[in-house]
Amino acid sequence: MSWSAQQQRWVIEPLVLAGVGLDRIGDLLFRLGFDAIVHEDGGAGPMAAAEGEPAEVRAAWRTTVGRLTFLDPPDEWRSAGR
Repeated sequence: MSWSAQQQRWVIEPLVLAGVGLDRIGDLLFRLGFDAIVHEDGGAGPMAAAEGEPAEVRAAWRTTVGRLTFLDPPDEWRSAGR
């Protein structure tokens, strides 16, 4: 089972409240995931995706990343060994 729609909204809520559009949120999440997959050492870290963003967006991103780490991974991720 994947994260529920409610959980997904909760994760991105800080960015939405900071005025970040859904396309940009998708870009930030893609950069985070891409960096984690491509770099064996974890890459530049989760905050690198928001470099160059205004301070309020970086703060919202920090909260979003915290929320991502708070949730348990979906069941299908666990069964795939992620």
